[in-house]
Amino acid sequence: MMQTLFDSFRDGPIPWVADQFKFMTPEVADALPLSLLTSEQGCTRLLERYLAVHAEDAGQIDKRRARISMWSQWYFANLLPSWVIISLSHNWQLPIHPEKLFMSLQEEGLPSQIYLQGEGEAFTPRAESPFHRFEEMIEQHLRPVCQALADTSSLKPGIYWGNAAVRVNWGIQQAELIAADTRDGNALMDARELAAGRKNPLFQPLRPENPRDPQSPLYRRQCCLRYELRDVAMCPSCPLLLAEKRRRIPTE
Repeated sequence: MMQTLFDSFRDGPIPWVADQFKFMTPEVADALPLSLLTSEQGCTRLLERYLAVHAEDAGQIDKRRARISMWSQWYFANLLPSWVIISLSHNWQLPIHPEKLFMSLQEEGLPSQIYLQGEGEAFTPRAESPFHRFEEMIEQHLRPVCQALADTSSLKPGIYWGNAAVRVNWGIQQAELIAADTRDGNALMDARELAAGRKNPLFQPLRPENPRDPQSPLYRRQCCLRYELRDVAMCPSCPLLLAEKRRRIPTE
Protein backbone atom coordinates (compact mmCIF):
# COMPACT_ATOMS: atom_id res chain seq x y z
CA MET A 1 0.00 0.00 0.00
CA MET A 2 2.69 2.48 0.96
CA GLN A 3 4.65 1.96 -2.24
CA THR A 4 1.48 2.87 -4.15
CA LEU A 5 1.24 6.05 -2.06
CA PHE A 6 4.87 6.93 -2.80
CA ASP A 7 4.45 6.19 -6.50
CA SER A 8 1.46 8.51 -6.69
CA PHE A 9 3.91 11.43 -6.66
CA ARG A 10 5.96 10.29 -9.67
CA ASP A 11 3.92 11.94 -12.41
CA GLY A 12 3.11 15.10 -10.48
CA PRO A 13 4.87 18.41 -9.82
CA ILE A 14 6.98 17.02 -6.94
CA PRO A 15 8.17 13.58 -8.19
CA TRP A 16 11.18 13.53 -5.85
CA VAL A 17 8.87 12.66 -2.93
CA ALA A 18 8.41 9.16 -4.39
CA ASP A 19 11.96 8.06 -3.57
CA GLN A 20 12.63 10.01 -0.40
CA PHE A 21 11.84 7.07 1.88
CA LYS A 22 12.47 3.35 1.65
CA PHE A 23 11.62 0.57 4.05
CA MET A 24 14.21 -0.99 6.33
CA THR A 25 14.88 -4.62 5.41
CA PRO A 26 17.54 -7.17 6.45
CA GLU A 27 19.26 -6.49 3.10
CA VAL A 28 20.06 -2.89 4.11
CA ALA A 29 23.51 -3.18 5.63
CA ASP A 30 24.83 0.38 5.63
CA ALA A 31 22.11 2.28 7.52
CA LEU A 32 22.64 3.69 10.98
CA PRO A 33 19.85 4.11 13.55
CA LEU A 34 18.67 7.71 13.87
CA SER A 35 18.28 7.17 17.59
CA LEU A 36 21.99 8.12 17.54
CA LEU A 37 20.93 11.70 16.87
CA THR A 38 19.19 11.97 20.24
CA SER A 39 22.40 12.04 22.27
CA GLU A 40 25.65 13.97 22.09
CA GLN A 41 27.65 10.73 21.95
CA GLY A 42 25.50 9.40 19.15
CA CYS A 43 25.73 12.64 17.15
CA THR A 44 29.50 12.52 17.43
CA ARG A 45 29.48 9.01 15.96
CA LEU A 46 27.10 9.92 13.13
CA LEU A 47 29.05 13.07 12.22
CA GLU A 48 32.49 11.47 12.50
CA ARG A 49 32.98 10.80 8.78
CA TYR A 50 31.68 14.21 7.70
CA LEU A 51 33.90 16.10 10.16
CA ALA A 52 36.90 13.96 9.18
CA VAL A 53 36.41 14.97 5.53
CA HIS A 54 36.40 18.60 6.70
CA ALA A 55 39.11 18.13 9.30
CA GLU A 56 40.59 21.60 8.81
CA ASP A 57 37.26 23.26 9.61
CA ALA A 58 36.49 20.76 12.35
CA GLY A 59 39.64 21.88 14.14
CA GLN A 60 38.33 25.46 14.49
CA ILE A 61 35.48 26.12 16.89
CA ASP A 62 33.46 28.51 14.74
CA LYS A 63 33.84 26.53 11.55
CA ARG A 64 33.11 23.24 13.30
CA ARG A 65 29.85 24.73 14.52
CA ALA A 66 29.02 25.90 11.00
CA ARG A 67 29.82 22.46 9.60
CA ILE A 68 27.46 20.75 12.04
CA SER A 69 24.74 23.30 11.28
CA MET A 70 25.27 22.63 7.56
CA TRP A 71 25.02 18.87 8.11
CA SER A 72 21.75 19.37 9.97
CA GLN A 73 20.34 21.27 7.01
CA TRP A 74 21.04 18.31 4.74
CA TYR A 75 19.46 16.01 7.31
CA PHE A 76 16.30 18.04 7.81
CA ALA A 77 15.98 18.52 4.04
CA ASN A 78 16.08 14.74 3.52
CA LEU A 79 13.49 14.02 6.19
CA LEU A 80 11.03 16.81 6.87
CA PRO A 81 9.58 18.15 3.58
CA SER A 82 8.47 14.74 2.30
CA TRP A 83 7.14 13.69 5.69
CA VAL A 84 5.08 16.88 5.87
CA ILE A 85 3.87 16.58 2.27
CA ILE A 86 2.66 13.00 2.76
CA SER A 87 0.94 13.93 6.01
CA LEU A 88 -0.88 16.91 4.52
CA SER A 89 -1.78 15.33 1.18
CA HIS A 90 -2.76 11.82 2.31
CA ASN A 91 -3.45 12.23 6.03
CA TRP A 92 -0.88 9.53 6.64
CA GLN A 93 1.72 9.75 9.39
CA LEU A 94 4.93 8.00 8.39
CA PRO A 95 7.17 6.85 11.25
CA ILE A 96 8.96 9.87 12.73
CA HIS A 97 10.21 8.63 16.09
CA PRO A 98 14.02 8.26 15.85
CA GLU A 99 13.77 4.66 17.06
CA LYS A 100 11.88 3.81 13.86
CA LEU A 101 14.20 5.57 11.41
CA PHE A 102 17.53 4.64 9.86
CA MET A 103 19.82 6.49 7.48
CA SER A 104 22.70 5.70 5.17
CA LEU A 105 25.46 8.23 4.55
CA GLN A 106 27.16 9.46 1.42
CA GLU A 107 30.87 8.84 1.05
CA GLU A 108 31.63 12.27 2.51
CA GLY A 109 29.36 11.64 5.48
CA LEU A 110 26.33 13.68 4.43
CA PRO A 111 22.85 12.19 4.85
CA SER A 112 21.71 9.96 2.00
CA GLN A 113 18.77 7.53 2.09
CA ILE A 114 16.28 7.42 4.97
CA TYR A 115 14.72 4.08 5.85
CA LEU A 116 11.47 3.52 7.72
CA GLN A 117 10.75 0.75 10.17
CA GLY A 118 7.03 0.32 9.65
CA GLU A 119 4.47 1.98 7.43
CA GLY A 120 2.99 4.45 9.89
CA GLU A 121 -0.72 5.05 10.35
CA ALA A 122 -3.69 7.01 9.11
CA PHE A 123 -4.36 10.40 10.65
CA THR A 124 -7.71 12.04 11.29
CA PRO A 125 -7.47 15.86 11.21
CA ARG A 126 -8.88 17.78 14.15
CA ALA A 127 -10.17 21.22 13.27
CA GLU A 128 -9.94 22.30 16.89
CA SER A 129 -6.33 21.06 17.23
CA PRO A 130 -4.27 21.76 14.08
CA PHE A 131 -0.99 21.16 15.91
CA HIS A 132 -1.85 17.56 16.82
CA ARG A 133 -0.64 16.40 13.40
CA PHE A 134 2.88 17.59 14.16
CA GLU A 135 3.15 16.79 17.87
CA GLU A 136 5.20 13.62 17.52
CA MET A 137 7.46 15.22 14.91
CA ILE A 138 8.16 18.13 17.25
CA GLU A 139 8.34 16.45 20.64
CA GLN A 140 9.68 12.98 19.84
CA HIS A 141 12.02 13.85 17.00
CA LEU A 142 12.98 17.49 16.64
CA ARG A 143 13.23 18.37 20.31
CA PRO A 144 15.77 15.67 21.27
CA VAL A 145 17.65 15.92 17.96
CA CYS A 146 18.01 19.71 18.09
CA GLN A 147 19.18 19.52 21.70
CA ALA A 148 21.72 16.78 20.96
CA LEU A 149 23.11 18.68 17.96
CA ALA A 150 23.34 21.79 20.13
CA ASP A 151 25.26 19.87 22.79
CA THR A 152 27.60 18.44 20.16
CA SER A 153 28.37 21.82 18.61
CA SER A 154 28.18 23.98 21.75
CA LEU A 155 25.48 26.07 20.12
CA LYS A 156 21.99 26.96 21.26
CA PRO A 157 19.23 24.66 19.98
CA GLY A 158 17.54 27.62 18.28
CA ILE A 159 19.88 27.37 15.29
CA TYR A 160 18.79 23.79 14.66
CA TRP A 161 15.14 24.58 15.22
CA GLY A 162 15.54 27.32 12.63
CA ASN A 163 17.13 24.90 10.15
CA ALA A 164 14.29 22.44 10.72
CA ALA A 165 11.58 25.10 10.50
CA VAL A 166 12.77 26.31 7.09
CA ARG A 167 12.42 22.75 5.74
CA VAL A 168 9.01 22.21 7.33
CA ASN A 169 7.84 25.49 5.85
CA TRP A 170 9.14 24.54 2.41
CA GLY A 171 7.36 21.19 2.64
CA ILE A 172 4.08 22.99 3.32
CA GLN A 173 4.65 25.21 0.28
CA GLN A 174 5.39 22.18 -1.89
CA ALA A 175 2.23 20.45 -0.65
CA GLU A 176 0.25 23.36 -2.09
CA LEU A 177 1.49 22.37 -5.56
CA ILE A 178 -0.57 19.18 -5.35
CA ALA A 179 -3.63 20.92 -3.88
CA ALA A 180 -3.16 19.41 -0.42
CA ASP A 181 -5.05 20.88 2.51
CA THR A 182 -2.27 22.87 4.16
CA ARG A 183 -4.34 24.58 6.85
CA ASP A 184 -2.73 22.58 9.67
CA GLY A 185 0.73 23.37 8.35
CA ASN A 186 0.07 27.09 7.94
CA ALA A 187 -1.45 27.23 11.42
CA LEU A 188 1.69 25.63 12.83
CA MET A 189 4.05 28.08 11.15
CA ASP A 190 1.99 31.11 12.21
CA ALA A 191 1.49 30.14 15.86
CA ARG A 192 3.72 31.64 18.51
CA GLU A 193 2.56 28.98 20.95
CA LEU A 194 1.62 25.33 20.71
CA ALA A 195 -0.90 23.51 22.87
CA ALA A 196 -0.91 24.30 26.59
CA GLY A 197 0.94 27.58 25.97
CA ARG A 198 4.26 26.02 24.97
CA LYS A 199 6.49 28.21 22.81
CA ASN A 200 6.46 27.14 19.18
CA PRO A 201 10.12 26.72 18.11
CA LEU A 202 9.05 26.48 14.44
CA PHE A 203 7.27 29.84 14.39
CA GLN A 204 7.82 31.82 11.17
CA PRO A 205 11.45 30.92 10.33
CA LEU A 206 11.39 33.47 7.50
CA ARG A 207 10.30 37.10 7.77
CA PRO A 208 9.66 39.66 5.01
CA GLU A 209 12.14 42.47 4.60
CA ASN A 210 9.25 44.90 4.99
CA PRO A 211 6.86 43.70 7.72
CA ARG A 212 4.07 45.69 6.05
CA ASP A 213 4.65 43.94 2.72
CA PRO A 214 4.50 40.12 2.90
CA GLN A 215 5.60 39.98 -0.75
CA SER A 216 8.95 41.62 -0.02
CA PRO A 217 12.06 39.38 0.05
CA LEU A 218 12.19 36.86 2.90
CA TYR A 219 15.08 36.51 5.33
CA ARG A 220 15.74 33.90 7.97
CA ARG A 221 15.13 34.81 11.57
CA GLN A 222 18.04 32.66 12.71
CA CYS A 223 21.41 32.62 10.93
CA CYS A 224 22.61 29.10 10.08
CA LEU A 225 26.33 30.09 10.13
CA ARG A 226 27.05 28.87 6.62
CA TYR A 227 28.81 32.19 5.90
CA GLU A 228 31.70 30.72 7.92
CA LEU A 229 32.36 28.07 5.25
CA ARG A 230 34.49 28.96 2.24
CA ASP A 231 33.15 26.15 0.03
CA VAL A 232 29.46 26.92 0.64
CA ALA A 233 27.63 29.80 -0.99
CA MET A 234 26.15 32.32 1.38
CA CYS A 235 22.45 31.79 1.96
CA PRO A 236 20.46 34.40 -0.08
CA SER A 237 18.06 34.73 2.87
CA CYS A 238 20.81 35.24 5.46
CA PRO A 239 19.79 37.78 8.10
CA LEU A 240 23.31 39.20 7.94
CA LEU A 241 22.58 40.30 4.37
CA LEU A 242 19.42 42.02 5.54
CA ALA A 243 21.32 43.79 8.33
CA GLU A 244 23.97 44.92 5.84
CA LYS A 245 21.30 46.11 3.42
CA ARG A 246 19.63 48.17 6.12
CA ARG A 247 22.93 49.74 7.11
CA ARG A 248 23.41 50.96 3.54
CA ILE A 249 20.00 52.60 3.38
CA PRO A 250 20.26 56.24 4.52
CA THR A 251 17.86 57.24 7.27
CA GLU A 252 15.41 60.00 6.48
